[in-house]
Amino acid sequence: MGAYPYGYSSPHRIAPLRTGSLSRRPRAIRGESINTADQDDGSCAHYRAARLLHDQDGPLEGVAGRLLHAEPGGRVWVVGALRAAARLATARGDTEAAVAYLRRAVRELPASGQGALLAELGQVEAPAHPAAAVRHLCASLDELVTPSARQDVLPVLADALARGQRGCQAAELLEHEARVLATADPPRRDAAFGLRLQRVLIEMDDLDKRPSMSERLAELTADGAHEPDRGQGNRPAHDEDRDRGRERERERAVRALQAALAVGTPADAAAVASYARDALAGPLPQDGAAVSMTGPALLALVWCDRFDEATDFLNRLSEQALWYDSAPARTLLSMGRSEAAYRTGRLQPALEAARQWLDLASASHGNPMVPLAVAGVLRVLVETTGRRTEAGALLRSADPERYGTGWQWAHFLEARARLHLAHGDLQRALDDLQECGRRQIAWQRDNPALLPWRSLAALTHLALDRPEQAARLAHQEREQAQDWGTPRALGISLRTVGMTTRGRHALKPLEDSVGLLEEAGAALEQARSLVEYGTARFAAGHTRLAREVAFQGLALARQCGAVDLADLARDRLRAFGARPRRAHATGVSALTGSERRVAVLAARGQTNREIAETLFITRRTVENHLTGTFRKLGITGRRELAPLLAPEGRS
Repeated sequence: MGAYPYGYSSPHRIAPLRTGSLSRRPRAIRGESINTADQDDGSCAHYRAARLLHDQDGPLEGVAGRLLHAEPGGRVWVVGALRAAARLATARGDTEAAVAYLRRAVRELPASGQGALLAELGQVEAPAHPAAAVRHLCASLDELVTPSARQDVLPVLADALARGQRGCQAAELLEHEARVLATADPPRRDAAFGLRLQRVLIEMDDLDKRPSMSERLAELTADGAHEPDRGQGNRPAHDEDRDRGRERERERAVRALQAALAVGTPADAAAVASYARDALAGPLPQDGAAVSMTGPALLALVWCDRFDEATDFLNRLSEQALWYDSAPARTLLSMGRSEAAYRTGRLQPALEAARQWLDLASASHGNPMVPLAVAGVLRVLVETTGRRTEAGALLRSADPERYGTGWQWAHFLEARARLHLAHGDLQRALDDLQECGRRQIAWQRDNPALLPWRSLAALTHLALDRPEQAARLAHQEREQAQDWGTPRALGISLRTVGMTTRGRHALKPLEDSVGLLEEAGAALEQARSLVEYGTARFAAGHTRLAREVAFQGLALARQCGAVDLADLARDRLRAFGARPRRAHATGVSALTGSERRVAVLAARGQTNREIAETLFITRRTVENHLTGTFRKLGITGRRELAPLLAPEGRS
């Protein structure tokens, strides 16, 4: 659904998974071609060098590097050294080295004793090599019999299966293991709930299963209401607090899914925001899976225009993430910051976060979130100058064969349509938007707060001289936005209504659009509406007011860094008889007094909240000033401020 590590399922069913059938290993891994008899230690120069380094407490990488070229001989110390080197490599982010070390370690053991090592190997392989991970994790399950050992393997295996377009098999495996845990003696219902939760997440990315999601959610809610696992014998008093904490975690997980499902039409933003708040309330998540589970709730909060609440949560998570620095936490942070920044018109921070999000998503082979991250980058690039070549290259990174079946592809289509519109390719843009709409309807996600595809399609029809089709789509989206009830979606739809309406009747929806978008804090969309409102005023004969409004739109577009929109505003102003000056000013001298004051405090290390309190302004104003400062200075973050503002930044 959002930034969680679970994959997406295949559009067609595959034969049920049999772990035994997938446990065949390459000959070298099974040990069939390996001579495990005692070998002369002097028979292998690489082995002798590795042993010497090991005995002298040499670097683990050096020992492991030599062992990669040494023949296996069933030596226990070799396995230990390779596993230690693999864990060190993993901690340093070098997963390929870790995989190589563990694969070599497997060859050192007989086939009957490889279970735990294969589990470790599969978990390291899973992000970049899901097919290999499936083979090794399934083989490990044949030997791992304790519930705790299997519980570590199953979520990773299910995720790897789903990312390999085998979501049906993943769901069947999770349900089977959940039943085993729930009926064990004593029952392990908490563990069973976790597996069923992952099953629901995987099935939510399966279009065939979408109609049954309400039933699945009801079943999960019933599972979450079970009595806590109490084990046997007397329980310490503090276990009661632990049980209540687990019950609350289950409730939060269900709320996150409710928020994710409720964003489709018909939907009510107030109800969805309530679900999302419940999911994000309380203690911050402490592990990768829990962090990932908050993704659907965080996206729902952003789609509900609760940008301040989403930012508060991300700031809290960022402070905690410094301690454990997990990949799911970094992914969630970059995703949330990208979406919130774009929707509030802070294009440079949005671009920086979206690129980081794409890098993190791409590191996991087959991650269905890749097209969503690509869309996040594309939308920002379309708004900025000199980026069209980069945007074109980015299109090729989203493979329709791999990602085209998921709901995320609709977001990619909408972003690609924006690029086509920027290039003037109206028909290709319309084709993408119509396919985007078909997918949104099929996935029960047809909500203008998620994707305003009807507005974009209406403007495309208008450019193709099809006013009736344009007006029909515009009014449809306005009705949906009114039902949803957030100012940003309604403001965008009203702008489209105004642009597809002739004469003085266009003034009221455009004026309302400006007010709603200002209320939402959506600076980029407000700038668009100001330019169009000024145009309507000029057509009505209100030249002075038209110029004032368009100048406001120009200033706001420049503040956002929306170069194309600023160019459009200047062209309109010239048509109104005004003489707007082109913004050439860059560097420190181009900063306004307010921007300079905010930048100096940011360079000293103050947070946005601290700056707002110091200067008696809102945090949104601080963010807007920093966005303008970054653009004028040509930088991407506050860490680059101090050298440019010296000596002020060090005073």
